Amino acid sequence: MKRSIILLCAALLRLGTAAAQEPGTPWTLDDCIRYAQEQNIAVQKQALQVEQSRVRLNTAQLSRLPDLGASLNGQMAFGRSKSSQDTYIDANTLTGSAGISASLPVFQGLRIKRQIAGGKFDLRAAVADFERAREDVAVNVMSLYLQVLFNKELVAVAESQLALSSQQVERSRALVANGKNPESALYESIALRSKDELTLTQARGDLSLALLDLSQALNRPSAEGFDIVDPDLDSTAVDALSHLRSPAEITAYALDNRPHIRAEQLRLASSSEAIRLARADRWPQITLTGGYGTNAYKYYKGPSNWTTESFWSQIRNNSSEYIGLSVNIPIFNRMATRNSIRTADIGYRNQQLTLTEAEQALSKEIEQAFYTARAAWDKYRSARNALESARIAFAYEEQKAAAGRSTVFDYNDAKTRMEKAASELVQAKYEFILRTKILDFYGGAPLSL
Repeated sequence: MKRSIILLCAALLRLGTAAAQEPGTPWTLDDCIRYAQEQNIAVQKQALQVEQSRVRLNTAQLSRLPDLGASLNGQMAFGRSKSSQDTYIDANTLTGSAGISASLPVFQGLRIKRQIAGGKFDLRAAVADFERAREDVAVNVMSLYLQVLFNKELVAVAESQLALSSQQVERSRALVANGKNPESALYESIALRSKDELTLTQARGDLSLALLDLSQALNRPSAEGFDIVDPDLDSTAVDALSHLRSPAEITAYALDNRPHIRAEQLRLASSSEAIRLARADRWPQITLTGGYGTNAYKYYKGPSNWTTESFWSQIRNNSSEYIGLSVNIPIFNRMATRNSIRTADIGYRNQQLTLTEAEQALSKEIEQAFYTARAAWDKYRSARNALESARIAFAYEEQKAAAGRSTVFDYNDAKTRMEKAASELVQAKYEFILRTKILDFYGGAPLSL
């Protein structure tokens, strides 16, 4: 059943990948996540681990079946040899034999049952690890996706600042022509525009690198022509994310549902079965056996003188069948069984600590994510207020500059403060979105924008 589910998911991922690879089409976050999960090497290797666990489980399940084998032997003896009547004669002998045997485990101290139970837990743990690998890829892709959006908004801020600088250059040129400003003011305005052009160039370069990082994370063959969809993340959408669930509520959900916690819980159950498996060596082992065999002889006593019964007659007359029951009772094996049980018990206690460690780490991660998200929200609100104040201050300074009553230094200072406030708002905005999405993800919400 789980195999069918995994194959179905793989098929859906391939369909999603095919749709996302249409050239010239911007990629959504869902497109990126689906493609990355399909192409990621770590996810593919974890899928192989699932298949390997399934094969081991199948091996354990089939160990209940009989063991069946056949044999064929031929031999040429020279000189004195044994006859079919179990006597020795002076003749060259050609002999052949064939047989078939089977054995069936009747009782193995519940060893097979424990192997199957442990294999089932190991398979489910491998599936949980596979889900964890896919989730890790999704979180990483979302982080890189938000980084691209962040750089896109920085480009927009830089373009806006360059437009203002260009307007100031034209305004200064007109004021200089009318004799209201010295010519040096024009050159200072041109220098300011050049600085903003450099800032824009750097912002565009950072955007290209962010797109490259995302494309490489998807394992695309090339970043050429790669772009993403810009979701609507205005102030209203950001404000809607400000209602954070409590860490206790999120932790309670995560401890029951996060794949890596579930995987450690399943390994703990498998370790418990390993103890029972080690104890099975204390019990007797009963095996049912049976078989059939036959042989044929030819004796050479001189040139062209082979003496023997007919082949098929010997096959019928020399055949034998047997059936038996063997019991292997363990008495003393140099304390190997006792130490195997102790080793399994140590493994179980170690897995208990591993599970506790994973649960504690998850609780700490959620608590840190909560307070980080709340701090990011406070930072975002402060940055929004700072930008509003900087815009008002710049508007007054721009009016003074239009009337020729503002120096280039004052204008540039007001503009720089507004640019800095805009950049800080963009940074706070995407930091808050990332922290909130990660926190929601711990609580079971899908990754989406």
